[in-house]
Amino acid sequence: MVCTYQLYVLHRHLFIDLPEGRTLIDTGAPWSASVTGRMTWQNENHGVNKGGYMGFTFDKLSAEIGVQVDALIGMDLLARTTLFFDVANRQLTAGDDIPEGYTAAPYSLVPTSDIPMLEVTLNGRKAVVLWDTGAQYGYYADDHFSEGLKQLSGFKDFSPMFGALDISRSYHIPFTFQGLGLVEHCGPTPTHTCGGLSPVPMRTFLSLLNIDAIIGPSWMQHVKIWLNPIEHTIALSA
Repeated sequence: MVCTYQLYVLHRHLFIDLPEGRTLIDTGAPWSASVTGRMTWQNENHGVNKGGYMGFTFDKLSAEIGVQVDALIGMDLLARTTLFFDVANRQLTAGDDIPEGYTAAPYSLVPTSDIPMLEVTLNGRKAVVLWDTGAQYGYYADDHFSEGLKQLSGFKDFSPMFGALDISRSYHIPFTFQGLGLVEHCGPTPTHTCGGLSPVPMRTFLSLLNIDAIIGPSWMQHVKIWLNPIEHTIALSA
């Protein structure tokens, strides 16, 4: 079944509106949740986690993002169908075939999940990155990914997994994926725990999974992305 949703960006996050309310699109989340414990996706109603996500209530999540959030759709539901992200034209299409002229290539998964990992060239170095549309910013696990780049001011962020993040510096890091040059706003991964669910710091966590970086959704405004989570393939077009 092909369904098209209005896709929009608020406070550096991707949202669609479902009958349950404003819904965060989160490719970095293994499962979905909503205030009511239900979610209508592709005209089917599903049971999901009720009231919060990974220790966060939706009131807390809304306060951290700065807008009302009523639900979060993760890869447990997103991975059941194809997805076509067209952020510039404010559309997310679920369930359609690959567009004409697109060439799909395989991607890998975070172990024991459907969360996508992409092989990119990050500031001239090969890297495996976790694609997390629920993240405000990107993060890199080794300082060589920021070598030679202009240092920018830091930022404050949050993560149910890693807690309150106070990042002292950041960079606009260029990366190449499927022949397209893109940029993500990234900071270094913290080397200490910050109060989230993870017992280890973000840098250690990523290193244990052989992940070099996390990229968020900001670069998606410059390309169109077709994702097939069923076959683990992805295609981009400018």
